[in-house]
Amino acid sequence: MFLSMALFFVPNTEAEVSLTGKKEPIHLNMKESNDLSPETWGDNTREAMMDNPPRSWTSTPGSLDQLRTREWKDVGTWTAMNGNVFEIGLGGPVKFNLWWRETNQGQDDDYDAQVQYRFRLNIAGQEGAYYTDENNGDTHECAQPRPCEWTAQVNSINVSSAPKDTIFEIEIEYRAYSDIEIYYDNASFDSGAAFSSDAIKFGQSTINGQTVGFDFIQAWDTDAKEAVDGNYIRLLVDGVGLNSSNQRTGYPIVEDGIDYDLNGTSITSTKITWYIEDEYAKVDQSVISFSLTKKSSALAPPIEFKAFDIIGTGGIGNSNDDEGLLGLSGFEIILAIFSIIFVSSYKREV
Repeated sequence: MFLSMALFFVPNTEAEVSLTGKKEPIHLNMKESNDLSPETWGDNTREAMMDNPPRSWTSTPGSLDQLRTREWKDVGTWTAMNGNVFEIGLGGPVKFNLWWRETNQGQDDDYDAQVQYRFRLNIAGQEGAYYTDENNGDTHECAQPRPCEWTAQVNSINVSSAPKDTIFEIEIEYRAYSDIEIYYDNASFDSGAAFSSDAIKFGQSTINGQTVGFDFIQAWDTDAKEAVDGNYIRLLVDGVGLNSSNQRTGYPIVEDGIDYDLNGTSITSTKITWYIEDEYAKVDQSVISFSLTKKSSALAPPIEFKAFDIIGTGGIGNSNDDEGLLGLSGFEIILAIFSIIFVSSYKREV
């Protein structure tokens, strides 16, 4: 009798699942082939790209290099090969960063580099943000073996939204009294630009025995497996982050998730699932930490949320291979409730 009654209380697993997400910092990385993308290589040992911009300085004729002048030169332009796949909102501040150093020859020429930069973020051909060291007269030095990070910030962005298929672009100029080299496109030297955007949206999460997974969609087509392999996207259980390389064979699983409707367009999500070895861990308190770049990034820090906060309909199960009694997710909870009612009723009759 109670089994029959319980069937009427099974949640509707066909209920619509909404997307959540607000504006969060996202960092566009300068990539090889002058591409621009939010993703970073999962292989932390991958060698960075290194470029030598055109020489900015010239010697005054007849001075035997005792007097130099400098002029602005293009460092390069990085353009996203693909536009965003859905419309996104944009906000400030806009933060620019560039890894660079004075060349070995430049460090031996008895001249301070006195580098100045101009950095421009273009959105659909329109200037979204611009910074120049000329405004405050700042100059920069990096006469050492390891590159230094140049950073700058403007508080606002000139474009409030980016329709689908918008192309983003970074332009950089410099001037200096010595030769320099720039570095980009690896986890340590993540040169580029960051701004606020709702480019990442989260769907539902599932907690099933010792596995935890979640869906998300992203405005740019990045390789989620790279982010998982680099532990940029990871699961925190009891305050400790799971290392992807230490997961049991086959995990974490990166696959297509369910389809979500966004402004009338159906978008297939990406689903990531981890296996938790500790059967006594507080699985329902696990935290998903999402980032496409290094966890220590001050430009685009990880987005963190409890998996339970975005639990999907029917998102709690008994185990990875067992869908629960009669294949109904959550049936055990329902049966327990009716058992309590039955026992209470029996005691009253006695």
